[in-house]
Amino acid sequence: MKTIEEIIAVFGGVDGLYVSIQNEPFMRLVIEHIGEGPHGLPSISVAHYYEMNGDLCQDPEMCLEIESTPQQGIVMHPYMFQMANPPIYQEVSNDAQGVALREELLRFAVIWDSNLRAQGFIQAAQRLHSKALM
Repeated sequence: MKTIEEIIAVFGGVDGLYVSIQNEPFMRLVIEHIGEGPHGLPSISVAHYYEMNGDLCQDPEMCLEIESTPQQGIVMHPYMFQMANPPIYQEVSNDAQGVALREELLRFAVIWDSNLRAQGFIQAAQRLHSKALM
């Protein structure tokens, strides 16, 4: 999740983070600090949003705990995934099924993160941050 990590760094870290990045023609990307995750680590929500019938819909949203380790640096652990349409809600549990879901979400997160980079969300975040400083 290097793209998400770089975007977080642009805005000075996770604490108190809320950033909404418009990057046409792509859906708005929102990254926000949502407190502690299930293992007591700082947690973020990463989501694309669109509007349908006046409601904001996630496409998708993933919640991740952020761990800082000396060996690996920043490591993000997904623990929740949801989409509005079709409706999907998944939480990682500590059983075998949860471990399999965690691995599936990690594979998805790597692809999504790569797509965000290719779509220019780092540059869009940098532009947004520069405007905020003016």
